[in-house]
Amino acid sequence: MLFIYKIADQKGKVTTGQIEASSNAEARARLAGQNGTILNVVEAKQKAFSAKGDITFGRVKLVDKMLFAKHLSVMIKAGMPLDEGLETLMSQSSAPMSAKIKLILADVRQGNSLSSALRKYPKVFDSMFVNMTMAGEAGGKLEQNLEIVAVQQAKNYTLRGKIKAAMMYPTVVFVAILALIGVISAFVLPKLLGFFTTLHATLPLSTRILLAGSEFLIKYWLYILVSIIVFVIAIRVMDKFAKTRLFLHGVILKIPIFGKISRNLNLAIFCRSLASLLNSGVTIDQSLHIVADTVTNDVYKQRIAVIYHQVLQGLAMSEILAKDKHFPVLLSRMARVGERSAKLSETLDYLADFYETEVDNVTKNLSTMLEPALLVFIGLVVGFVAMSIINPIYELTSKVGG
Repeated sequence: MLFIYKIADQKGKVTTGQIEASSNAEARARLAGQNGTILNVVEAKQKAFSAKGDITFGRVKLVDKMLFAKHLSVMIKAGMPLDEGLETLMSQSSAPMSAKIKLILADVRQGNSLSSALRKYPKVFDSMFVNMTMAGEAGGKLEQNLEIVAVQQAKNYTLRGKIKAAMMYPTVVFVAILALIGVISAFVLPKLLGFFTTLHATLPLSTRILLAGSEFLIKYWLYILVSIIVFVIAIRVMDKFAKTRLFLHGVILKIPIFGKISRNLNLAIFCRSLASLLNSGVTIDQSLHIVADTVTNDVYKQRIAVIYHQVLQGLAMSEILAKDKHFPVLLSRMARVGERSAKLSETLDYLADFYETEVDNVTKNLSTMLEPALLVFIGLVVGFVAMSIINPIYELTSKVGG
């Protein structure tokens, strides 16, 4: 049988040819002796792989990308051709990820590199993912770089998971408090208001405050609800535009506790991503340019972009960091040590571990600190409501008894 093959050498040049063999496996075995990566081997009469897949709904999650990089790295390391690895992953991935892999596989089988195929989907594969892949292809270390990407994605996934877990408890308690106030205002206080009004008695201050608040909520609940919805929509709209998003992200950094979490999270991503890129052979200026797109806070995106331009002018990164208030002194001094010892990537890896641990500690302490505070707050709310209801009833019964 006649097979058509495509092989990419270490420089990325793709060679297309034909080979006679009794099976696809035999054709691949004979081609394995040639220098380069086997991109595709198909029977001559076989139709090209269709890039038009079924319509799928949902988005590609971070864990999908992490598993994609990890599994593809293992398959290439085991000697599996790139197109076979992609085809295998296509059948094992989630529906949204499988649809993207199908399109990527079609591109690869047409002779394109993996990095150029990934670059077509920037909403799924960020510049960090694409450039690490491209560097691996250029240096013949694709499987190593994909493994680095997988580790990077895993670190980000773990960090985000810890932050979400830390926020879960206070969110649930806050919603419970709002529900309690809503139920009391809507069902309990209106009946008591009618009862107290008929008695024409002078009510305690706490009772008057509670009844006024209840009356306000009942009368203007629709306006309050609309205002909350408008506020949420306004925040989302502001987050869509660069200037307003920069303002919002600046405000987040100034919020106690949450600002510290955001700062350490972005510092961890900055250090880890930069170390990974430097380890893969990407230059410091290109690495900074890529890392600017990987951090989550726009303030840090802007600052890293400034660092990138100053590095292009010949300044040392540690010197620039030392003058920027958004980066702690520890980072600039450790970076200076790394530059002088030619071990910058190792130093950045250590710093990434340090800031990830800081995020972990703050999120753990957040739950520890908020739990008693929220319990005390709930107690005060319930106590205030109870006293506001019981006091006037007790006073009235005392007068009747007297």
